Amino acid sequence: MKKVLGFAVLAIALSAPAGAQTPMGAMEYYVGSWSCMVGAPGQTPQKATAVYALENNVMTETVHVPPQGKMTSAYHAVAATTYDAKAHHYVETWLGNQADWSVSVMGAMAGKTEHWADTQNSTGKLQHTIVTRTSQTQFDFENYPTLASMKANFKGTCTRA
Repeated sequence: MKKVLGFAVLAIALSAPAGAQTPMGAMEYYVGSWSCMVGAPGQTPQKATAVYALENNVMTETVHVPPQGKMTSAYHAVAATTYDAKAHHYVETWLGNQADWSVSVMGAMAGKTEHWADTQNSTGKLQHTIVTRTSQTQFDFENYPTLASMKANFKGTCTRA
Protein backbone atom coordinates (compact mmCIF):
# COMPACT_ATOMS: atom_id res chain seq x y z
CA MET A 1 0.00 0.00 0.00
CA LYS A 2 2.80 2.43 0.90
CA LYS A 3 4.54 1.64 -2.38
CA VAL A 4 1.36 2.36 -4.40
CA LEU A 5 0.82 5.63 -2.50
CA GLY A 6 4.46 6.59 -3.07
CA PHE A 7 4.17 5.97 -6.82
CA ALA A 8 0.92 7.96 -6.94
CA VAL A 9 2.56 10.95 -5.23
CA LEU A 10 5.56 10.70 -7.57
CA ALA A 11 3.28 10.51 -10.63
CA ILE A 12 1.35 13.59 -9.53
CA ALA A 13 4.57 15.52 -8.86
CA LEU A 14 6.03 14.59 -12.24
CA SER A 15 2.83 15.51 -14.08
CA ALA A 16 2.58 18.97 -12.52
CA PRO A 17 3.39 21.81 -14.92
CA ALA A 18 7.04 22.87 -15.00
CA GLY A 19 7.74 25.48 -12.35
CA ALA A 20 4.63 24.66 -10.34
CA GLN A 21 6.64 22.48 -7.96
CA THR A 22 8.33 25.36 -6.11
CA PRO A 23 7.37 28.95 -5.26
CA MET A 24 10.02 30.12 -7.76
CA GLY A 25 7.85 28.65 -10.51
CA ALA A 26 5.77 31.84 -10.29
CA MET A 27 8.83 33.76 -11.43
CA GLU A 28 9.14 31.81 -14.70
CA TYR A 29 6.81 34.49 -16.11
CA TYR A 30 9.80 36.86 -16.35
CA VAL A 31 12.32 34.55 -18.04
CA GLY A 32 13.52 36.10 -21.28
CA SER A 33 14.26 39.57 -22.64
CA TRP A 34 12.10 42.64 -22.10
CA SER A 35 12.09 46.11 -23.68
CA CYS A 36 11.10 48.79 -21.20
CA MET A 37 10.17 52.46 -21.06
CA VAL A 38 11.02 53.90 -17.63
CA GLY A 39 11.26 57.20 -15.81
CA ALA A 40 9.84 59.66 -13.35
CA PRO A 41 6.15 60.56 -13.80
CA GLY A 42 5.81 63.63 -16.02
CA GLN A 43 9.26 63.11 -17.59
CA THR A 44 10.02 61.65 -21.02
CA PRO A 45 10.40 57.89 -20.55
CA GLN A 46 13.78 56.33 -21.32
CA LYS A 47 14.49 53.05 -23.09
CA ALA A 48 15.84 50.18 -21.03
CA THR A 49 16.26 46.44 -21.39
CA ALA A 50 15.85 43.72 -18.79
CA VAL A 51 16.92 40.10 -19.15
CA TYR A 52 15.77 37.42 -16.69
CA ALA A 53 17.02 33.87 -16.20
CA LEU A 54 15.91 31.24 -13.69
CA GLU A 55 18.19 28.42 -12.62
CA ASN A 56 18.30 26.30 -9.47
CA ASN A 57 15.57 28.40 -7.80
CA VAL A 58 17.45 31.69 -8.27
CA MET A 59 16.18 34.25 -10.74
CA THR A 60 18.77 36.68 -12.05
CA GLU A 61 17.90 39.99 -13.66
CA THR A 62 20.17 42.27 -15.66
CA VAL A 63 18.98 45.82 -16.40
CA HIS A 64 20.66 48.15 -18.87
CA VAL A 65 19.74 51.78 -19.61
CA PRO A 66 21.95 53.27 -22.36
CA PRO A 67 22.95 56.94 -22.28
CA GLN A 68 20.07 59.06 -23.60
CA GLY A 69 18.56 62.45 -22.94
CA LYS A 70 20.49 64.03 -20.07
CA MET A 71 22.19 60.74 -19.18
CA THR A 72 25.89 60.91 -20.01
CA SER A 73 26.70 57.32 -19.03
CA ALA A 74 24.83 54.02 -19.03
CA TYR A 75 23.07 52.62 -15.97
CA HIS A 76 23.55 48.92 -15.32
CA ALA A 77 22.15 46.79 -12.50
CA VAL A 78 21.92 43.15 -11.53
CA ALA A 79 19.49 41.47 -9.17
CA ALA A 80 18.97 38.02 -7.74
CA THR A 81 15.66 36.70 -6.39
CA THR A 82 14.92 33.52 -4.48
CA TYR A 83 12.29 32.17 -2.10
CA ASP A 84 12.94 31.94 1.65
CA ALA A 85 10.86 28.92 2.70
CA LYS A 86 11.47 29.53 6.41
CA ALA A 87 10.14 33.10 6.33
CA HIS A 88 7.61 32.37 3.54
CA HIS A 89 8.60 35.27 1.32
CA TYR A 90 10.63 36.10 -1.78
CA VAL A 91 13.92 37.94 -1.29
CA GLU A 92 15.62 40.13 -3.89
CA THR A 93 19.04 41.77 -3.80
CA TRP A 94 19.80 44.62 -6.21
CA LEU A 95 23.13 46.21 -7.10
CA GLY A 96 23.54 49.08 -9.55
CA ASN A 97 26.63 50.71 -11.05
CA GLN A 98 25.90 53.96 -9.20
CA ALA A 99 26.63 52.25 -5.86
CA ASP A 100 22.88 51.81 -5.35
CA TRP A 101 21.74 48.62 -3.66
CA SER A 102 18.77 47.18 -1.85
CA VAL A 103 17.38 44.07 -0.21
CA SER A 104 13.63 43.67 -0.68
CA VAL A 105 10.99 41.11 0.26
CA MET A 106 7.60 40.09 -1.08
CA GLY A 107 5.06 37.77 0.47
CA ALA A 108 2.56 35.86 -1.63
CA MET A 109 1.41 37.48 -4.86
CA ALA A 110 -2.01 39.14 -4.78
CA GLY A 111 -3.46 37.92 -8.07
CA LYS A 112 -1.20 39.39 -10.75
CA THR A 113 0.29 41.99 -8.41
CA GLU A 114 3.56 41.88 -6.49
CA HIS A 115 4.19 44.15 -3.50
CA TRP A 116 7.91 44.48 -2.79
CA ALA A 117 9.26 46.35 0.26
CA ASP A 118 12.85 47.25 1.08
CA THR A 119 14.34 45.91 4.26
CA GLN A 120 17.61 47.79 3.63
CA ASN A 121 19.01 50.01 0.90
CA SER A 122 21.87 52.35 0.05
CA THR A 123 19.90 55.55 0.73
CA GLY A 124 18.62 54.63 4.18
CA LYS A 125 15.09 55.57 3.00
CA LEU A 126 13.16 52.34 2.62
CA GLN A 127 11.02 52.19 -0.52
CA HIS A 128 8.35 49.93 -1.98
CA THR A 129 7.52 48.81 -5.49
CA ILE A 130 4.33 47.45 -7.00
CA VAL A 131 4.62 45.23 -10.08
CA THR A 132 1.52 44.31 -12.08
CA ARG A 133 1.52 41.60 -14.70
CA THR A 134 -0.89 43.14 -17.20
CA SER A 135 -0.60 40.27 -19.72
CA GLN A 136 1.73 37.42 -20.70
CA THR A 137 3.77 39.94 -22.67
CA GLN A 138 3.70 43.05 -20.48
CA PHE A 139 4.22 44.15 -16.89
CA ASP A 140 4.12 47.59 -15.27
CA PHE A 141 5.87 48.76 -12.14
CA GLU A 142 5.74 51.77 -9.87
CA ASN A 143 8.37 52.66 -7.29
CA TYR A 144 7.49 54.75 -4.24
CA PRO A 145 10.03 56.83 -2.26
CA THR A 146 8.99 55.50 1.18
CA LEU A 147 7.20 52.44 2.51
CA ALA A 148 4.07 54.53 3.21
CA SER A 149 4.10 56.66 0.02
CA MET A 150 1.03 56.62 -2.22
CA LYS A 151 2.60 58.73 -5.02
CA ALA A 152 5.07 56.98 -7.33
CA ASN A 153 8.43 58.61 -8.06
CA PHE A 154 9.47 56.16 -10.83
CA LYS A 155 7.40 54.08 -13.27
CA GLY A 156 7.94 51.65 -16.06
CA THR A 157 6.29 49.40 -18.61
CA CYS A 158 8.10 46.37 -19.98
CA THR A 159 7.12 44.34 -23.03
CA ARG A 160 8.49 40.91 -23.85
CA ALA A 161 11.08 41.31 -26.62
